[in-house]
Amino acid sequence: MLESRETEKFFLVLLPLFCYAVNKILQSEVTRSNTALLHMRAKDNIVLADHLAFADPQKKYTSLDIQNELIELCADQIISTLVQDCNDSKYFGFMSDEATDCSTKEQASICVRFFDKTTKSIREEFLGFAEAFRTTEEALAELFLEQLELKGIDVDHMRAQGYDGAANMSGIHKGVQSRIKERVPGASYVHCKAHNLNLSIAHASEEPLIRNLMNTVQAIAFAFDYSAKRVLFFKKKPGTKCSSKRRNG
Repeated sequence: MLESRETEKFFLVLLPLFCYAVNKILQSEVTRSNTALLHMRAKDNIVLADHLAFADPQKKYTSLDIQNELIELCADQIISTLVQDCNDSKYFGFMSDEATDCSTKEQASICVRFFDKTTKSIREEFLGFAEAFRTTEEALAELFLEQLELKGIDVDHMRAQGYDGAANMSGIHKGVQSRIKERVPGASYVHCKAHNLNLSIAHASEEPLIRNLMNTVQAIAFAFDYSAKRVLFFKKKPGTKCSSKRRNG
């Protein structure tokens, strides 16, 4: 019993130190990567080269906080450009799905689909993630509309919305799609084709023949995954057999 308590105390002390060390290592990796990129750019930029070589160490603006701020500024600029392209096309479709990240936070993707008048093509653009504190129909509908408006997109021009087939998303009376249609009547709901394909494969895999086929294909793929000799054998043998069959035929 005493040994167990001592072990527990040991881990309680060790764990914070371990987390601190890992965090420092990760920060060091980020800093090194950023410094390497700056020095690479400095090769053909005299102003940057002079700044890195002679500036006051406290005023080089290469700290982690500055790096994160620059990343956020770049992200804002990219999103602003994408939003402008979406608004130029006027009408758009909205798509979203939720997933739990490594920190167990529910994240909802914010995506738009629109016709680009310049390239004459349909584009699908990812505008970022939004943390979903609640996953009820009402909360998600409010979150989606709020995120689009915050990014500067006129939700009244939404003409389609695409989600998976979950009841809270696709419900015709209280689902997210129906709540958004109350605000934007022209936003027709379309069941995501990728989710349809996934459901089709899942249902097909219930059949023994299909299930065994998938397992066999997977086993073959694993057999050739990490062996250069097997891959070389695979490339040579089938061709040899096929050519011999043609000659015999």
